[in-house]
Amino acid sequence: MKKPTRRQAEVALSLPTGVLTEASHMELCGNRRAMIEGCRGIVKYDEDVIELRVDNGTVRFTGRELCMTNLNPTCAVVTGRLLSLEFL
Repeated sequence: MKKPTRRQAEVALSLPTGVLTEASHMELCGNRRAMIEGCRGIVKYDEDVIELRVDNGTVRFTGRELCMTNLNPTCAVVTGRLLSLEFL
């Protein structure tokens, strides 16, 4: 019998995605702040668009007066007036 994968264990135990597997985690505070855990680097950075590499692809924030107030090996924080969030 095959050993279940970590993702299968998450589903079977009703755990949130990413608890046992490598997955990014994001928290939004209204439309003014986003915290991204699992950030792997910056793809694009300007006042209107910030794109970040995450475990499962790229995430794009569009808005006004965007800036990154924190970036370390495991976490990034984007602030400004967030208008949209896309997974690429």
